Amino acid sequence: MKNSLPSLIPFRKGDKWGFCNLQKVIVIPVKYDEVGAFVEEAVRVRLGEKWGFIDFQGKEITSTRYDEVEDFHNGFARVNFGIKKNDHTTIFPGKWGVVDKTGKEIIPVQYSEIGEFLDGLFPVKLNDKWGLLNTSAHPVVQIKYDAIGELKEDYLPVKEKGKWGFINKKGEKVIPENFDDVGSFTEGITYVKLNDWWGLIDKSGRGITPIKYDEIGKIKNGLISVKENGKWGFIDRYGAEYFED
Repeated sequence: MKNSLPSLIPFRKGDKWGFCNLQKVIVIPVKYDEVGAFVEEAVRVRLGEKWGFIDFQGKEITSTRYDEVEDFHNGFARVNFGIKKNDHTTIFPGKWGVVDKTGKEIIPVQYSEIGEFLDGLFPVKLNDKWGLLNTSAHPVVQIKYDAIGELKEDYLPVKEKGKWGFINKKGEKVIPENFDDVGSFTEGITYVKLNDWWGLIDKSGRGITPIKYDEIGKIKNGLISVKENGKWGFIDRYGAEYFED
């Protein structure tokens, strides 16, 4: 499908930046100290030390008031107040929030970290604890966990009091926090670690294999690589083992 939006190219004059079209006609005034590339019909721009967003017509989506902004992804962009950097090294992280394509701050700029938007939810970190917010900034999962993993197949890995388990998108516990480490679910199964050994469980928490392997890989083409007693082999999603004699 042909893109109906004009093709805009960053254009520099002296130490200022704007945008021109393919015919090198200036479309957005050359007045910015730094610009990004257009992503989802928006572009990051910097005036002085502050960042904001404009659209492909040069209209402000947000004013240039943030200390750092990231490109839009799935209609949302992370924005920061207070971050400090020395070259490209962060020396003070500041606080993060989220804006939508209208420039509205849908997540207040008050969180230590904000993860990738997925399935209508944002992972957020506040006071060293993690939870999930929806696009109305409502806590779907309480901000109380030491760590969280990747939400897949409606199951979210969570760590509390040093152990990992799983909750669903409603925040309900579906597999107790009994494990030293876990993966994210793929095709209804995931790996778990207990006392330095690895095994597989299903979404009910039932063991597909004993927790006995030295190492375990990711599921690929229905098989998972495993190491036991120094020897590598494979198991399938039902726990059947395939080792060379």
